[in-house]
Amino acid sequence: MSAGSDTTAIVSLGMSCQSARQIRTSIEVLSEVLAQAFQPERHFFDGLVAPVAGLAQLFEDGFPLFDRVAIVDGPGHPTWNPYEIRFLHHFRPEPEAAADIDGWFENELSRFTHLRAKFERLRQRERLIFVISNSQNNLDLVARDTGIEKLDFDADELKRLQVAVDGFFGRACEYLVVSHPERHGGTELPELRILQADDSEWTGDKRQWRELFRDYLAKGRVEPFAV
Repeated sequence: MSAGSDTTAIVSLGMSCQSARQIRTSIEVLSEVLAQAFQPERHFFDGLVAPVAGLAQLFEDGFPLFDRVAIVDGPGHPTWNPYEIRFLHHFRPEPEAAADIDGWFENELSRFTHLRAKFERLRQRERLIFVISNSQNNLDLVARDTGIEKLDFDADELKRLQVAVDGFFGRACEYLVVSHPERHGGTELPELRILQADDSEWTGDKRQWRELFRDYLAKGRVEPFAV
């Protein structure tokens, strides 16, 4: 899950599930540093593996919702074309069960219709901070299973995503980019944070993430890196 207070939202944009997990587990820190009462909030991209370029295209297209034709069976997991967003835990009765797109399509369409409307209402918050991470250790395995060709961050793609999301909301938002030591791609951006390697499968190191949030939020509002 992501998290929010009355005035601030800290929301995962993917590309791994670790972003949402660590936002949720750091709620006490968020509340303490910003002196606001944060609560868990479920948002559209919390459980999705969303490549940066595809996500940028989605927002450039106005964030349309998928129809049945757009959801294809694989590779590996249901995939939303043309954005190449992977649903590792949806279109199935249980998160680890085999996917059944036809059987669960209406259920997921209802779920994501609600989540899209909720995401759009984020514009009512005074401060929006989006977290983008490729720091999840098992992302290499996910990439092999689902045919993702690129995990490394690219500065131009990240800037494109920021411009697209800012355009969707009609204002400048904030972007905290968190990377794996072997996946930052040499990218140099003011708010790119490279975590030390940990031994978790996918959840990440709570201590490092909490320190990261403390450091970022203590600075106050951060200027966008794409201008």
